[in-house]
Amino acid sequence: MSSKVSRSGGFLASSMVLSTAETPDADAFLEKRSACSSYRVEHVPLTTLPDWHIDDRLQHASGRFFAVEGLSVRTDFGPNPRWSQPIIVQPEIGILGILVKRINGVHHFLMQAKMEPGNSSLVQYAATVQATPSNYQRVHGGRPTPYLEYFQEHAGRRILFDQLLSEHASWYLHKRNRNMIVEIPEDEDVAVADEFAWLTLGQLRNQLAQGNRVNMNARTVLSGISYAGEDAPDFSADIRDPFQRQTVESHDAGRSDADVMAAMTWLIDQKAKFSLDVRRISLRDMGEWVCDEDSIRHRDGRYFQIIGLSVAATSREVDTWWQPMLEPTPGNVVALICQRRAGVLHFLVQAMVQPGLTDRLELAATVQLTPGSYRGPEEVPPLAEYLDAPESWIRHQTVQSEDGGRFSRADTTHVVVEVPEGHTVDAPENYRWMTLGLLNRLIQSGYYVNVEARSLLACLL
Repeated sequence: MSSKVSRSGGFLASSMVLSTAETPDADAFLEKRSACSSYRVEHVPLTTLPDWHIDDRLQHASGRFFAVEGLSVRTDFGPNPRWSQPIIVQPEIGILGILVKRINGVHHFLMQAKMEPGNSSLVQYAATVQATPSNYQRVHGGRPTPYLEYFQEHAGRRILFDQLLSEHASWYLHKRNRNMIVEIPEDEDVAVADEFAWLTLGQLRNQLAQGNRVNMNARTVLSGISYAGEDAPDFSADIRDPFQRQTVESHDAGRSDADVMAAMTWLIDQKAKFSLDVRRISLRDMGEWVCDEDSIRHRDGRYFQIIGLSVAATSREVDTWWQPMLEPTPGNVVALICQRRAGVLHFLVQAMVQPGLTDRLELAATVQLTPGSYRGPEEVPPLAEYLDAPESWIRHQTVQSEDGGRFSRADTTHVVVEVPEGHTVDAPENYRWMTLGLLNRLIQSGYYVNVEARSLLACLL
């Protein structure tokens, strides 16, 4: 467990502060920044993308940014033992970093209003820094990345969270980013650029509850925050919503070293149980996929397609650019079932094999549903029937965008379902009940919780 982590009092308190004199109205700020710039996003044929070339792979002339290649997959996990697909290959490790500062004793997070061409709502709150080496080394010839130095020069900084975490492993091959939260002293002045604003966790919680206002890269960083420790006894009694009180208590439970070791041992058992063999192949060798001048797509219109976009945005490092994007079939859902067990709220997670993962499998939400992928009811994942749970069981339901820099119109419905204490959930052997405290410890430890589950956990601020 190599992550640099420091539990910092005040995050729970910040999550309860909905406004301060130092923060803008979060809704109005996002709308203002969206209105301050002009945007154009157009779907174009792949072969018209300047500096991009398609043959056995789709790649940029510079050899940087990313490529799209073919992948041959064999596994004994799930209903399909063998398939081929396109996949994004981006070996660079990007920085996803949020700068934190106490203002009048309350933790504030420096967030940027960032346009990404794939977002359904184009401008959303993003981390302070969201950049790959190709971006911040300015391969595109654009403007410098603001605040980058806070995440590259650590002297005098308090690092609250620092970990390499996986990305969407059905769409990326072995992709990972460095997720960081860095705290600066309260008396250190930081010039705030026009696109940036200090927000409390309470304000971010409200943005998350609305959906499509906090981007995926910010959500994965926020999932690394722990609310366990000295804050919980002081503040949990002030939380009026019973479910929110339970989530705070769950953050404090089941997070001991013994709990973490038991969970890791179980995960290693699951890795030994399932096989995964992946092999990079030519785009032309994918039997069920069409690769032509317009796009790369499944012959039956399933799964996703690789399209071309022409983009103009006055608020980005470069004003115009062209790039491929992955556009999934609509209707994706990620859902967690939770239940009070021995008086503490637990969440049902599964060990899921995904072809792009660095180490075969990670923990996923109870249900990770991609409707365009199934040939019939027999392929629908276990426990999907809980998506039709009574409304009184639903604790959270929002639509959130995935990575709008690589995925076009990739909206995922996020759902949390609390089943009654006496209700029996008949789960397969690769499922396990865990507290939020244990899941948070595992996130802080590396490649244990996948990005879809982390995104949903961030919504439980």
